Amino acid sequence: MYFRTLTIFIIISKFSGILSSNGDRSPFYQNCLKTCRKANCTDDGRSFKSAALKQQDVWCQLLQWSCREDCQYHCMWKTVDGFQERGYRIPKFHGKWPFVRFFGVQEPASAFASLLNLATHIYMHNEITKKFSVKSTPLVLFWHGFATVCMNAWTWSTIFHTRDTPFTEFMDYACALSMVMSLFIAAIVRRKKFAAALLALPTLYYVEHVRYLYSGRIDYDYNMNVNVFFGVVGSVTWLVWAGGMLVAGRKHAWRVAVFTIASGAALSLELLDFPPKRSWDAHALWHLSTAPLPLLFYRFVIDDLYYLQNSKIRDKNYLKQT
Repeated sequence: MYFRTLTIFIIISKFSGILSSNGDRSPFYQNCLKTCRKANCTDDGRSFKSAALKQQDVWCQLLQWSCREDCQYHCMWKTVDGFQERGYRIPKFHGKWPFVRFFGVQEPASAFASLLNLATHIYMHNEITKKFSVKSTPLVLFWHGFATVCMNAWTWSTIFHTRDTPFTEFMDYACALSMVMSLFIAAIVRRKKFAAALLALPTLYYVEHVRYLYSGRIDYDYNMNVNVFFGVVGSVTWLVWAGGMLVAGRKHAWRVAVFTIASGAALSLELLDFPPKRSWDAHALWHLSTAPLPLLFYRFVIDDLYYLQNSKIRDKNYLKQT
């Protein structure tokens, strides 16, 4: 669940926008690329020459790996072998660790973990749908929208880790921020003391931020700072609200407090940023560690909806008596 409290959601290892790394800067890698492209690619670098096309497996063809990208992949692993033979550490390439493709999937572990997060959200959203009516339950429509935003974000995370292209990268970053900001907005909505006008501000900012990201090459530092800001503010808001509810005897608030703390703890995996072992790097393990968290968060949502539902019934009965 990308509920990345203290959320630096797209940071560190996911920020693949670094223009170069030790691996792709190496002369061995650059010479390998030139040789591979000359032997296998047409002038535009996208298409394969007829003989080379026969060597590409069907999965890579289905996922539309270009000749240039295929050369980058094979030269990457030749360079890794060269580094290791000389006793050097495994290098990064274009800001990313090297991953072994699996049925054409670029980062199989991260894609699988993203898919698990998506499945957990779908399952818990179905639980809310079965238990509550939109007409009779306060805030349930908002939580339907919230779950939809999260499911969309994890869908694009799965696509991005399956095939990293400029468009899938943009969609992953934009949708990841939509989830961070949705959690922030949810904290505002649940406190009730804030007017709808206040909710419009982060929404309008999000639209402007996405427009800015789409206007050209992504400014990763700026994007990271935006995620950090809304993640931290959202987390603090939830913790303050949960603390107040627990003091008032609303015991179900412990779930959102534990969720917030657990999300921050899971972030430590991202900060470690170690190379993959059997396709599992720090980033993939981070995604894997967040997969159970929707079970906790949505359980809080369900308990809170029951609480709001009962409060509404009590208020109606009180009005009838008076």
